[in-house]
Amino acid sequence: MKFQDLSNKTIAIWGMGKEGTAVQEILKLNTFNTTILAITEENTADILKADVLIKSPGVSLYRPEIQEAIKKGVVCTSGTNLFFKNKEDKTKVIAVTGTKGKSTTSSLLFHTLKTLGANVGLAGNIGKPLILCLKEKKDLIIAELSSYQTADIKAEVDIALLTNLYPEHLQWHITHNKYYEDKINLLNQSQICVINKKHEKSIEKTNHLKNRLFFNDPLGIHHKEGFFYDGETKLFETKYLSLNGEHNIENACAVLCVLKQMGYQLQKAKKAFESFTPLPHRLQILGQKNKITYVDDSISTTPETAIAAVKAFLAYPFITLLIGGMDRGQEYEELIQFLSTIKERVCLITLPDTGAKAYALAKEKNIFCLNAQNMTEAVQFAKTYTKENGIVLLSPGAPSYNLYKNFEERGQDFKKNIF
Repeated sequence: MKFQDLSNKTIAIWGMGKEGTAVQEILKLNTFNTTILAITEENTADILKADVLIKSPGVSLYRPEIQEAIKKGVVCTSGTNLFFKNKEDKTKVIAVTGTKGKSTTSSLLFHTLKTLGANVGLAGNIGKPLILCLKEKKDLIIAELSSYQTADIKAEVDIALLTNLYPEHLQWHITHNKYYEDKINLLNQSQICVINKKHEKSIEKTNHLKNRLFFNDPLGIHHKEGFFYDGETKLFETKYLSLNGEHNIENACAVLCVLKQMGYQLQKAKKAFESFTPLPHRLQILGQKNKITYVDDSISTTPETAIAAVKAFLAYPFITLLIGGMDRGQEYEELIQFLSTIKERVCLITLPDTGAKAYALAKEKNIFCLNAQNMTEAVQFAKTYTKENGIVLLSPGAPSYNLYKNFEERGQDFKKNIF
């Protein structure tokens, strides 16, 4: 909706955290004679008093209160949609989504473009509400968008980048298939879609699109034998990327694919890749104590990301892995099977709630495993059983909400118990 369509209206804002507060701020600057209703879990019935509901991303579109309001004529939208409807036409948007890697990929793309001289901003799920970009004069916005934001997005995006697709966020989207549909909703409205050629689910769910470009594709941007390539053209060594793990090299390929589409000389990305500072809680090396290295990958919320994290540190002689968190129906068989191939140099420490499933599977594979009740106990186990020159890796493979406010708080608790 355009801002002029919101004047003289009663507007309900559900979720007055960072997103809702930003929406209210922008509405005060751009509308007049509006009545704002702040919606919480205690007064959801007040939605029916509004002409328009602006919901925060964390509030599921499929909540019965919202569906009822829509049926009764309340217009439901979001801060994300308000940004797209009210931004200047000349402002281009590259949207990045995917189950994993979207924050790192968005940040690396932003850093690279900024290093190359672009007038670019970064916002969305990464922390800064996208709607606040309306106060800035940027030629280009990198928008990191979660499935919560893409589910009802109504916007033509210049370039949409999909990092990967794994089952996630079942409590919000109701079914895994609906989650996939809500992710792909963004790509359905994008001029160009950049897709991971190595990821079967991504290929399957975007087969209907006619405007796909691929990364991790031997015919395009990919990596092999320690170098980035564009087809058969060798670009520069992957060692210049200041990120651990093959999955991050693949994310860098996505960035190079976007840069190529924008007409940049790809060799110039090397300097930006080298100077990029990794984000906290994403394979973040915290330091060494008593000849043991500690790594915080608290952002890991699926078993697949835990596997990728372990693979990033296989050069270490011993790996202690801390896993477990909120149960969203994760399956740990593949992770445990992978760990069984290196079990002679692995210690697995499990945490509530999903740790119980992983613990049982690990015992069947004769993997050395300990069950901790909390982070303090888990880190103490790790200090006791990790061998010299080994690594202690927090990569939980599950969300944090059973014990923590968010993954950042979980990572901070991990660090607090180490040093």
